[in-house]
Amino acid sequence: MCKHSVSATIVFVHGLAKKPSPDNLRNLWLGALSAHNPHPEVFGNKNSGIDLSDQGVNSLFTYWADVFYGDDYDTDFASYFESVNSTELNDFMKKSEGLGAETLQPEFIKLTPREQRLIQQIERQIATRLSELPSDNAQKTLLVSSTQERYEIASWLPEPIKQNIIKKATMEAYYFLFDKPYTVPNSKKTYQVRSELRDRLIKDLQKASNNGGKVIIVSHSMGTMLAYDVLRNVSNCPQVDTLITLGSPLGITEVQEELKALDAEKIDFPSDKLNHWINIYDPLDPICGLDPRLNNDYQQVNSKSVIDIKESNWGSWRHNISHYLSGKLLRDQLKSNLDISE
Repeated sequence: MCKHSVSATIVFVHGLAKKPSPDNLRNLWLGALSAHNPHPEVFGNKNSGIDLSDQGVNSLFTYWADVFYGDDYDTDFASYFESVNSTELNDFMKKSEGLGAETLQPEFIKLTPREQRLIQQIERQIATRLSELPSDNAQKTLLVSSTQERYEIASWLPEPIKQNIIKKATMEAYYFLFDKPYTVPNSKKTYQVRSELRDRLIKDLQKASNNGGKVIIVSHSMGTMLAYDVLRNVSNCPQVDTLITLGSPLGITEVQEELKALDAEKIDFPSDKLNHWINIYDPLDPICGLDPRLNNDYQQVNSKSVIDIKESNWGSWRHNISHYLSGKLLRDQLKSNLDISE
């Protein structure tokens, strides 16, 4: 791949659950995106990685996991990799039942009917998808290097972790969509969740805009809700050329109801701030729920509409961001938007 200057900034927005520290998370995302020909049996042999620094592309990471977890970072990288060392993996499994126990805080146990409906629907859709996936799968997986250690990208998750994912997804969506205050466990910090997350992404988009050139958002999981919300509902959001959503729950009707703009009759394309929207999904990704396609839900505006792209990755846990960033179709879309030629 030829090296040349590209005038663009990508703003990455992560998804649900506890995360590694900001620096480690950044390295994991960029490393997965730049890996050369990952899983050729899935994506073929012509799937070169994208090294953003080599291409002269700026990148920013909107980090918000600390709003729920403080500095209790995921040091096991469990959301991304599983150690090849079987002893370490067994140790992780023994601790897994304690992961993700976060639930709604006591002051919000009395939910309104609207809030109850949202929670029940998210739980139902994710649980239905998870029930279709095996709890244990010993498939071969991609070996990568991170911090001088060898890891394999996770191809399965045990049942306790799947159940914790449902809890995390429900909790984070609830506090975000209803803009509830959340006090970080073992901390005195309290955040007004939706407002805080909006402010963080807006600041990064403003920085990206000030760099000049094209602004692209690559968002994953719950981060896609934040990206859409800012583009459609925040007046001071800068112009964005392309939004790429990966493994998005934006197809869930109850989520759409909470994100619909006040001036719209139905959920729609955020055309005032956005030129292109590409939604990439794996049909076995449980966080996408039962409706991973968005084109038929988000009304076309000014001839702009969502482009849905199906790209299956591998393994049992299809929501993994490293899997999505390995995809050839995702990379082809990103290269096209960045004017990168092979």
